Amino acid sequence: RRKMLQVGGGMFGLPFFGGSSNDNQAQAATTNKKTLGSRGPTNEVVKVVQGMKHRRLGGSDIVVSELGLGTQRWVSTDFNAPNRDLCFQFLDEAILKRGVNLIDTAEQYPIPSDGRSALEGDTERVIGDWMKDRKVPRSNVVISTKITGGRNVTPKNIRKDCDGSLQRLQTEYIDVYLLHW
Repeated sequence: RRKMLQVGGGMFGLPFFGGSSNDNQAQAATTNKKTLGSRGPTNEVVKVVQGMKHRRLGGSDIVVSELGLGTQRWVSTDFNAPNRDLCFQFLDEAILKRGVNLIDTAEQYPIPSDGRSALEGDTERVIGDWMKDRKVPRSNVVISTKITGGRNVTPKNIRKDCDGSLQRLQTEYIDVYLLHW
């Protein structure tokens, strides 16, 4: 559904997600208002949903709300972390009622996790369960998730960790995949 775009030089000089590591091409993509394959100008307001402006992300076809829903501490061992039910309420309010469409998460969330009552990946599971439970059309949300950085970042682990996120989120695609350094 989405084109994989190179967002900069990759690790060890290799480009991430296809494309070319040619500096001239990267510079041209950042200086042109509309580039080949672009859907429109960067940061263009595309629509307003329930009073929330939605803007184009770069020159892509991804359109995100000006506010996103962060999920780092959801279902964590933090003393005041929201539990699953409260997370569902947050998602209901933000996504279904207030025009937010961007959910920011990561494979390693929640932070902190203890490996018993809170496991890494639980936050993605909550989001996937919410979408399934509320029958939210996948096209109504933009999911941004991350791979944990450090020595973990290898081509093999990027694929493995991305597949894990897809399974936990119960989705066929991730809109924005980032390196969480």
